[in-house]
Amino acid sequence: MKGLNKVTLIGNLGKDPEISILEGEIALAKFTLATNESYIDQNGNMQTITDWHSIVAWRNLAEKVGKYLHKGSHIYIWKVK
Repeated sequence: MKGLNKVTLIGNLGKDPEISILEGEIALAKFTLATNESYIDQNGNMQTITDWHSIVAWRNLAEKVGKYLHKGSHIYIWKVK
């Protein structure tokens, strides 16, 4: 049986996406996504850790990213390979 790789990210955009148009009219969108993890420390205080993810979208998805997303947008990314 082959393995399953699954990624789920839920977070907010750190800045507006950078949109580029490459040769052949291929759209490319680059943006950063902040995800947070919260936990209670030994003293009973709530702590939050923020991880930053670099995301790249191509073609039609890149066009939609450029049209609808902006800094602070709350998004959900799901990928199975």
